[in-house]
Amino acid sequence: MSTWGLTERELLIAASLLRDVDVAAWRAGGDPPAVVADGSARRAVDAELEALGRVGGRALTPIDDEWPAELPRQGVLRVRGRLPVGARLAVVGARRADGYGRELAGRVAAVAASRGVAVVSGGALGVDAAAHRAAIAAGGTTVVVLGSGLAHPSPRQHARLFDEAAARGAVVSPFPTRQPPDKWTFPKRNAWIAGLSAAVVVVQAGTTSGALHTANAARRLGRPVWAAPGPVDSPLHAGCHALIRSGAALLASDDAWRESFPGESEAAGVASPPEVPQHREPGIGAVLWRAAGVEPLPLTRLADLAGLAIGEAAPLATLLELEGWLRSWPGGRYARTTPRKKAQNQGR
Repeated sequence: MSTWGLTERELLIAASLLRDVDVAAWRAGGDPPAVVADGSARRAVDAELEALGRVGGRALTPIDDEWPAELPRQGVLRVRGRLPVGARLAVVGARRADGYGRELAGRVAAVAASRGVAVVSGGALGVDAAAHRAAIAAGGTTVVVLGSGLAHPSPRQHARLFDEAAARGAVVSPFPTRQPPDKWTFPKRNAWIAGLSAAVVVVQAGTTSGALHTANAARRLGRPVWAAPGPVDSPLHAGCHALIRSGAALLASDDAWRESFPGESEAAGVASPPEVPQHREPGIGAVLWRAAGVEPLPLTRLADLAGLAIGEAAPLATLLELEGWLRSWPGGRYARTTPRKKAQNQGR
């Protein structure tokens, strides 16, 4: 069946070229969008499909077999690559994330990838990029949801990351191919991140972060939301604390979100990673390591907290850094971390 010379699929693409079109209402029997009712519709669809072809993309509509079952059947996605089939986890957070936020995002994403769960995020600086890169490095799949059209991927410095994501998963956009990034596109993008994911993990976010929009969109869809706690006086964690106060689950470990995915890794045929002993501590220098926290502190302060002279603390800090138990920061500061490759001996 066709209308004005367009198939139903082409009508959906034509409608998606207009901002704020309620495609679901139209498909339920409402009036067609204005672009459909005049002679420009054919030209608009042809131009969109041509632009998609130039960037190696394709259109995915709600009537296509590949349309994700959990995604509301409205709008049109432009896709480079192929959407991973199976469980997907959103890992989102601040663009200006600190080292702890980027590291935690990477750990959560790596655990997800190791369990056959695809990682979804927005491709932005900070937490998003850390999550995408960790998923790829762990041999998993990832989905970048752009806040712009595929012809104008943003930020530009992530062009290589987007190519890697398309090769290992997908880069998608709900916007016309030639839509540049704009203030209104990012909140809309955040809702698509939530829609594509079975659960959302907010790693680090201020009170005005777009990650909170993603979390709220997930709640409206009935999807679980997890938030990572942080220092009580850190602006970068204030948004996460607000989410927890309003009912989000507390992310107490890298894989706490697994409660939202019962049996997913087993169904995907992915072996679970080996269990890591709890309360791991370094074999040497545990007292200094215990004094450190997630926020970097000067070595002189760590030495005081550990009850060590600076002459004792300095070589221990170097050894702990080499073994992966401490991370160094500018200004002679250190923060606690944990080696990721192998378990260490219990502390003495």
